[in-house]
Amino acid sequence: MIKDLYWTIDIGGTKILMLLIDEKGDVLFKKKYDTPRPSEPETIVNFIFQKINEASREQNSIGAEKPSGLGICIAGFVDHDAGLVYQSPNLDWHEPVPLKKYLADRLNCPVLIENDTNSAVVGEVYHGAARGHKNVIYITLSTGIGGGFFLDGRLFRGTNGFAGEIGHTKPFGRGRACKCGGNDCLETWASGSAIACSAETLWDQGMLEKEQISTSWVFEQADSGNVLARSIIDHAAFNIGLGLSNLVTLINPSCLVIGGGVAANRPEFLEKIVFNIRQHAIRPSVDITPLEIVAAELEPESGIWGIYSLITGKAV
Repeated sequence: MIKDLYWTIDIGGTKILMLLIDEKGDVLFKKKYDTPRPSEPETIVNFIFQKINEASREQNSIGAEKPSGLGICIAGFVDHDAGLVYQSPNLDWHEPVPLKKYLADRLNCPVLIENDTNSAVVGEVYHGAARGHKNVIYITLSTGIGGGFFLDGRLFRGTNGFAGEIGHTKPFGRGRACKCGGNDCLETWASGSAIACSAETLWDQGMLEKEQISTSWVFEQADSGNVLARSIIDHAAFNIGLGLSNLVTLINPSCLVIGGGVAANRPEFLEKIVFNIRQHAIRPSVDITPLEIVAAELEPESGIWGIYSLITGKAV
């Protein structure tokens, strides 16, 4: 008997992760690709179908080219009901893209488009670090900063799907433009790209010896004892902690999950964020509520397992 098969795809600014998963949750295919450049919508759609066809031939998987559903999670402002991506700054999409229509017209199966952090919070609730919790905030610390809310046992999207965009709360500094069109958003002062930007601004260029400044490089400098690098990291941790403390105060979750490449495998950085959250949130939300603040368990596949749960109807 032919199984129900589901393509689940995480479209990021630099990488695209594709998994083919059956109805039991068994992974039949998994591969990561560099996001094609230029990353125009038509290019991305063509790339996805090319890789689906290649995977179908490689795996000799009956039904892989005609799945029971296709789920896409993507960083950006996504209207889940309409299947529209209004804006995806990391892909340089600044006009509405009817991504669901583009994909459904070619694949002839149900298609679900969801914001990546909305998917990630569902993934962590059903399969990861937030199992058993009904009120959860998920935040990703990566090139940018995004958030997803799972409230009263359901994914909370807001009116048009734009809830959870903590990375675009403001102000957290002065004088930095954001790709969203605003200025001084949290992610312009505390994301991975912001940490590198601060180093480029503050470092003595004559001392760099043509070093390539990156987020990882700043953390390496901090770990080796460099005072300036440590101050940059501490400032980012303070801003992230302050932003998250406001969410904890407003929403009163029982679990806060922190994911993304900037926080991954950096326990000291995570501890600084947690300290600032507990310092600045109202006391009842951290003293009376048994608030768990944990690292994401499924990285880098939190969004994949969330979109799988949504497209299969296993999550609401």
